[in-house]
Amino acid sequence: MNKHSVFLALDIGAASGAKLALFDEMGTVLAPPVQCAGSYDPDFGRFVSELLETAEENLALHSRSFQDVLGVGIASAGILAEDGGFQLFHNRPQYNGKNLRAALEKALDVPVAIANDADAGGLAEWSVLRLELLYWVFGGGWGGAWISKDGEILHSSTGWDGKDSSLHFSNEPGYAIGLDLWRLRSLFSEVGASFELFERQLMDDPLLPADSLAGPDGNPDTMRAEVILSGPGRCRLFRAVVGNDDFYRNFLDMHEQKELTNPSIAGEHISKLSRMRVEAAVNTDRLYGKILAEGTRILLKEAQAQGLPPGTPICLGGKPSYALPYFGPSTQRLLGKMGFLNYLRPSVIDERGSNANLVGAAELARRAASRLGVS
Repeated sequence: MNKHSVFLALDIGAASGAKLALFDEMGTVLAPPVQCAGSYDPDFGRFVSELLETAEENLALHSRSFQDVLGVGIASAGILAEDGGFQLFHNRPQYNGKNLRAALEKALDVPVAIANDADAGGLAEWSVLRLELLYWVFGGGWGGAWISKDGEILHSSTGWDGKDSSLHFSNEPGYAIGLDLWRLRSLFSEVGASFELFERQLMDDPLLPADSLAGPDGNPDTMRAEVILSGPGRCRLFRAVVGNDDFYRNFLDMHEQKELTNPSIAGEHISKLSRMRVEAAVNTDRLYGKILAEGTRILLKEAQAQGLPPGTPICLGGKPSYALPYFGPSTQRLLGKMGFLNYLRPSVIDERGSNANLVGAAELARRAASRLGVS
């Protein structure tokens, strides 16, 4: 390697556009990430060209060119095909069947690697902690990764055949884990909330598909965990816990009250109410924690049967995970009672103010270059 050698990292998000960053051979980011595609062009070829143009401009700003790029790593939302192409890219279905990895390899003539963004985030955590871990992100759903002590992605999100039973619970826990409805009713009653009201609100939610009230494989006695254990899920819980009680409005201005109807930004206002010890918000987070403990119990029981060491740490990343101080204590307390010693902790990458997807993408690029002996 020469002193100008770099790895190019890309984060292809489902909703927030694409970002890129340059990393040196020591894994240090050279400059803050930049947006390289604020909106996705319907034409895949133009999208690839836009990525390359922004990358070239960014390289030039740091006195580098494509000749200095040793490898490219891509963290992408959705499920990938075995060859690295987009198989199920939610929000961007026009790219399904297209292969960004192959397109960049052809354009740049350097090794390119791609992984699901949760898998990449897990790799980023491993690059710092260097131990076996579970990595979870609560965004539009509940995604995750299981990283071995040697830094291998176990059960990666690739080549899905469309069957629920084929999705590994560690990579798509929110989708693959079914929560028992009777157990949920019991947990709701413990905080004085109505599960029946929650169900009615779900049926009236235009953002939820009609089959969302059934669990994996269409089981009518369960519900997919991500309906509750996600960013929007916390907002849904809050609406059910509040019911007809509008006392919480006294603690929010009119703008904040309106934003409570937007699942993508409501979380920070629920957290504000929790900090102020407003009962509805406190009970929402207590209930979220109890339900997360139940989902975690199901996951850990299965994972330990497949070789997960007892006490493996669970790192939480993503914006909704910042609410860990509010729902974490009840989750941790219940896990202890269940006999699980695993502890929930914030992402070390988030704590450093870095982008976990890009750090993981840089690790993918480094590995791709290393496998081909690029130096």
